[in-house]
Amino acid sequence: MRKIVVLVLAIAMMLTFGACADTDTTAVKQPAALPTPPASSGMISGTTTASADALGITTENYPLIDGSTSTLAIVQAVYRAMFGDDAHNRPGYPVQASKTVPSYELLIDGKVDMIIVPYASAEVLQKADNAGVELEFHKVAAEALIFITPAENTTDSITSEQVREIYINNGITNWSELGGPNRKLIPICRNSDSGSQSQMDNLILKNEKMHPAIQRNHVELTMEGMLEQVAFYHNGGLSGKPTNSYALGYTLYTYLQQMNEMTGIGEHLKILSFEGVPPSPENIADGRYPLADGYYAVIRADLAPDHKSRTVITWLQGVDGAKLIKNLGLIPCP
Repeated sequence: MRKIVVLVLAIAMMLTFGACADTDTTAVKQPAALPTPPASSGMISGTTTASADALGITTENYPLIDGSTSTLAIVQAVYRAMFGDDAHNRPGYPVQASKTVPSYELLIDGKVDMIIVPYASAEVLQKADNAGVELEFHKVAAEALIFITPAENTTDSITSEQVREIYINNGITNWSELGGPNRKLIPICRNSDSGSQSQMDNLILKNEKMHPAIQRNHVELTMEGMLEQVAFYHNGGLSGKPTNSYALGYTLYTYLQQMNEMTGIGEHLKILSFEGVPPSPENIADGRYPLADGYYAVIRADLAPDHKSRTVITWLQGVDGAKLIKNLGLIPCP
């Protein structure tokens, strides 16, 4: 299936998950120290901010931080908070993310100190277990998996049972079965190493396999591409021949909000309520929305207690970190 190019979408900057009312930290165990990363991380000497000075952070001991596409803005904002607004001119400034699953793999292999990502899928957790690595998860922002369809679709809500029937069995093929119009239902999915797919696996599929026909015919490789495909699939794409269909897809709540501010794509999309609960910042933050989860700062449990990654996490979970998260347009945890 060809990618529908209707809008020029900006590169993704944000995001994900959790009921902030939940405990922010999943502690695993305290342990033997890992050596601090070498100064060859690309950092250069220079001034630091008052926050960095108070935390004892310098360009030499700043941790190697990676993450998902949706959390790159957080990674970059933390760097600027430590080294000033002109930090983007430094060689060590993070300009891209390795994506969710690859960044987990780098962390498991000990090639980075910390990642900021959606919660790990069962497959990633198994990889860590196979490598003898325990992971610590520290929630730093709230996010939620949401289901989207074109704005023209009169369907307003979807249930867990319906989503599972669609994506596992390919068993619902018309929107009329969901109380909507008599149009074909086209389920769009994400690639397996994406953050939104990890959330789909964790919260909906629960280790069951997605139907191969969907993976074969309707997979989208980018977050912005998912928004395009869902919004405009029924217009016929490059062929320009409209079809009697509407697409169904999924993404992360705050990512869509940010992309809408940059491109206006939200005007072409409808966010479906899930189990009768609409996703909103309030419903996501307090956990009323069933698919609420969070973005997590993740480290190896064997990281030294005095490692600066732990210092950055403590800062992120404090007042200054909450302000940073809110200023990015994300949902802070209390």
